Amino acid sequence: MSITVDLAKIICFDTETTGLGNQAEILQLSIMNAADEVLFDEYIRPKHHLSWPEAEAVHHISPEMVADKEAIDAHHDRIVEILEAAQYYIGYNILYDIRMLKQAGIPMDSFHRKHVQVIDVMRHFAPVYGEINQKRGGYKWQNLTTCAQYYKYDWGNDKAHGALADTKATLYCFKKMNNL
Repeated sequence: MSITVDLAKIICFDTETTGLGNQAEILQLSIMNAADEVLFDEYIRPKHHLSWPEAEAVHHISPEMVADKEAIDAHHDRIVEILEAAQYYIGYNILYDIRMLKQAGIPMDSFHRKHVQVIDVMRHFAPVYGEINQKRGGYKWQNLTTCAQYYKYDWGNDKAHGALADTKATLYCFKKMNNL
């Protein structure tokens, strides 16, 4: 996979959420471009969930951390503006993040069906890593931590499972995979 494009037109994003299902809500959204500029990084107060103990155990975002934050609606126009300007959406298991944005009312279909190419680093990394999925055939998807370790990413003071930290790591891995 090799691309030539303005790095500012490549955006990478990640969400942290209240869960995995169709009722899950975004708690944190981070978006960067491939020029390493942070375009958006906000904690977001969910509209319907008061707690999310299973998800909190993974990403450590507590109800108290988002209690005084704006709901996603307050950020809608800013998020849409960033998404509209992009030519590529990069993410790790990005279809999940796209689904979360859709569930939050962001019109994702209109963007990526018309002019945006979606690249899932997780799916592109699987054959690089080469572990065979015995049950389903093909290559087994690896988590972001494994991908980051493979490409010798230095998390510094960041920890996995924070939207900005994961966005930085995903972008780093994407660049390594594409010699950017």
